[in-house]
Order: sequence, then C-alpha cells, then structure tokens
Amino acid sequence: MGYSRIIEYVIIPEGAFKVLQNCSGCHCKTTFHSTNRFRVNANGNKIDVWLIYQCEKCKHTYNMTIYERCSIQMITREAYEGFTKNSTELAFAYGTDQSFFAENRAEVDWSNTLYHIKRKSNLPFEEEQFFHEEDLLIVYNHYAIKVRTDKIVAEILNLTRSEVKRLEKSGLIVLSESRQEHKLSIEIKGDLYNSRRYNR
Repeated sequence: MGYSRIIEYVIIPEGAFKVLQNCSGCHCKTTFHSTNRFRVNANGNKIDVWLIYQCEKCKHTYNMTIYERCSIQMITREAYEGFTKNSTELAFAYGTDQSFFAENRAEVDWSNTLYHIKRKSNLPFEEEQFFHEEDLLIVYNHYAIKVRTDKIVAEILNLTRSEVKRLEKSGLIVLSESRQEHKLSIEIKGDLYNSRRYNR
C-alpha cells in the first residue's frame, strides 16, 4: 500500500555496552564499562589484542579478547594503528558489536544501556511533532539493543506506554517487527491526537 510519508529513525547507543562480570576485587558480579583503551601484545609474528574493561566499583580491569595468537599479517595496518593509538571509533565499534560479546561469552548489562533515537528524515519544522493517518514510521535498531517495543514507540510518538497499548488495541497504530533485520514498523491508521483527547 502507499503511504503519505515514510519517516525513518535509528537507535544509537550513547557509548560502548557495559557488561556484567565477576570481579576479583569486589568478589561478586559487578558492572564493567569500556575504558576505550586496547592492550596489544606482539610476540614474533603473532599478536594478541584486548579491549580493556573496568569495574565501576573498585576499578579492577578485565580484558575482552579481540585477537588471540593471531598472525600479524591478518590485521590491517589501519586496524593495528587504531589499536596502538586507542582509537575511540574502533573501541566503540567493538564495544557495540554483539558478536564480540558472544565470542567472549560476556553478559551485556542492558539495564544500563543508554541510547537515543535519531530521525533520519528531514521534515519541515511544523511537521516534526505531528503524525498523520497513512504515515509509516520505520525504526532501525542496527546495534540490536534490547529495549521494549512499547518504550520505543512511546518515545517517538511522545505518548505513555499505556496510550501506545490502547492505540494498538484500537487499531489506530499497527506495529510489526523484524528481528532479523532489527527493524520496527509503525503504521499510523487514524488520528492519534483526537483519540488521545477524547480518551482522557
């Protein structure tokens, strides 16, 4: 079907994901954050690279493996320089990569994950805050951040979660989610604002 407007959003993390890890200093599981620093150990033609995490309570460090006993020829010069110079861009890339955490069997602390939702589409100022019937909103979650769908929708539509549930139940909005594509679609099927006023 055709839509009057297609408005796109992306969910962007504020920084590297934090992890829950047993801390040898605290003797319990605590939250570790990325220091945005790498440890590089070269021995002959082999290299080890870690991203250094730090306990938020006692400052003990924990190294997350990027490369282990890897041939130095397998690493590009650009990446090697990024590791040795503690590139913040490279640290962010690894610190938000789900496969990196899976390979390290690390538990991401989703409850402490900060993010913001950015609109990709440029709209005239007078249209920024209002959505209309036949609008399609598409939200991309490329970093696969675990956040409730109703929370995302509420933030974008500037509504409460209970209002979002009511609108979905009444058919005024239709939500569809593709977990493989990390994409959420929000179809506007009616007048959200009159509906909100009459149901207060």
